[in-house]
Amino acid sequence: MKTKIGFYGDDFTGASDNAAQYHRHGLRTILFFARPGDAALRQAAEEYDVIGVAGTARSARRADMAAEVLPVLHSLRQLPLRVVQYKCCSTLDSTSETGSLGEAARLMRSVWPGSFVPVLGAAPEFGRYTLFGNHFARARDVIYRLDRHPTMSRHPVTPMHEADIRRLFEEQGFPIERLVDLPELDAAQSDPAAHATTLGAQHDAAVYDSYSVQQLTTAAGSIWEISATRPVTAVAAQGFAFGLGNYLKQQASANRESRPEPADTTQHLPAADRILVVSGSCSPQSAAQIDWAEQNGFHCIRVAPHIALTPDDAAHAAQLAAVREQSIVALNQGRSVLIYTARDLDDPAIAQTREVLDQLKLGNVELADRVGKFYADLIRAAIAATGLHRIVVAGGDSSSFTMRHLRATALTVQASHFIQNAHICRILADDAQVDGIEVLLKGGQVGTDDLYGIVRDGFTLKG
Repeated sequence: MKTKIGFYGDDFTGASDNAAQYHRHGLRTILFFARPGDAALRQAAEEYDVIGVAGTARSARRADMAAEVLPVLHSLRQLPLRVVQYKCCSTLDSTSETGSLGEAARLMRSVWPGSFVPVLGAAPEFGRYTLFGNHFARARDVIYRLDRHPTMSRHPVTPMHEADIRRLFEEQGFPIERLVDLPELDAAQSDPAAHATTLGAQHDAAVYDSYSVQQLTTAAGSIWEISATRPVTAVAAQGFAFGLGNYLKQQASANRESRPEPADTTQHLPAADRILVVSGSCSPQSAAQIDWAEQNGFHCIRVAPHIALTPDDAAHAAQLAAVREQSIVALNQGRSVLIYTARDLDDPAIAQTREVLDQLKLGNVELADRVGKFYADLIRAAIAATGLHRIVVAGGDSSSFTMRHLRATALTVQASHFIQNAHICRILADDAQVDGIEVLLKGGQVGTDDLYGIVRDGFTLKG
């Protein structure tokens, strides 16, 4: 059995990024879109080094997280894993009542009693850093402390008002006393195994700093070495997957146990004649990408999210049908299409949708689910009517529910644009119409303004 690493991703965009970080370092990786059956899990365990399952816990109420997460963890418990990762967003956005990371840590430890729980949110390649326990994130060209970040401090569901990761977890019911800070990581660089021996024997949980790729690799290496003597259940962003993949690659090379490196590590994505983008994100970066698409030939259609909440209403059903028809017409004319629900946090559609949610007594999960169903129906109709083969789904919650309603079963990485932090994947599905479709699951803050043009036109990147 090959598999040594398993992870649950709390949304689909982040889960696909996590899978790509393992994949880039030579670890064969598969990402399921729902808990696999026992037979599928056993087969995957024979073929892959890393098995991931994408979920929707990021938007789940704390009371609902166990029902969402525990079945996956119990499935992974069947495998002889050294490390289990709860993949969280690199902005750690969660609250005590929504997508609680403290609750995630508690749930994992309930399945693996006595496990060591490392918390690592840094992803330096993506502009996410932890310094002396405080988390920082880049917004375009400026780095902000998390509680002052222009998007995350105002997030409509999980606004972040605390940058100290240990305090954040304590507020969510999972206190962590130990901090592995930057000087300690630098001192441990020459021997992560020795660092692990002391840390793993004396502590049950720790927050890890990281500012550089080397510190990230040292942190992941120390965590891996701890897993040799006790279970490890990490709450960590995609930087952990990068660091662990890098550490294991270095170790295998030093021990001469790895397969020879391929001569050509070029990442290549051929051009597509047109693409379909569906966006449920309201981040400023998504707004800039919509602006770019409008100015560069995409047929852009706005659909108010509250309309998807009441598809049985005749007027709303007609509006949704009109959006589908417009999309298909434009795609058949050879144009790329972008459907979006809001531009940014100040978009009036957000307040309007909040009013409708209150009237219907629905929450954010129901909103994401119904928008995801509309997007999945639209994608399926577009594939059938136009022969479309490449799509983008933007927004963590949107992507999660869209892919579930599309009834995709898993994905594998096809090509990665690491400068953009964008990973184009191949969908695996029982439905022949959906199987093989190329998809980018894009987080709200991912990519430059022209990302959708890059996904449409393809790219070739050396190494």
